[in-house]
Amino acid sequence: MTVFFLIFIILMMLSGASKIGLNPIISIRSNARIATGLTFIFTGATHFLMPGKYLEMMPPFIPAPLSMVYVSGFFEILGGIGLIVSWTKRVSAYGLIALLLAVFPANVYVALKNIQLGGFMSDSFYQWVRLPLQFVLIGWVLFVSKTKEEKVI
Repeated sequence: MTVFFLIFIILMMLSGASKIGLNPIISIRSNARIATGLTFIFTGATHFLMPGKYLEMMPPFIPAPLSMVYVSGFFEILGGIGLIVSWTKRVSAYGLIALLLAVFPANVYVALKNIQLGGFMSDSFYQWVRLPLQFVLIGWVLFVSKTKEEKVI
């Protein structure tokens, strides 16, 4: 849920900058794609800055959990950059979708075990609502990676 909030805030900033001439990108979809890419870059960076939070989320069956935290953070950053770059947006979107599916078991683990991550993230309701929202995020990534002429599934 915080991911959507961050995307929304960045999108509003980009759209506002477009209206006053500080951002040459007028298209809401392009600005949404850039906002989503920046959000993935930010969240990917937190894997390196605060790996302990992500380690707490790791199910016990995941081998080399710290390495997996760093690998997933790296690919979030890479996918975010690729989503921003227009000519790599489609392949990056598919990579981010694969990553979101790969980390889904960790989100299920957090909800099932009610892992206490601090603040609102410890609330059981938040942990369970987050699960279907992961699929909404997948749809969003697919949506922002399409051009206007393409159909969105």
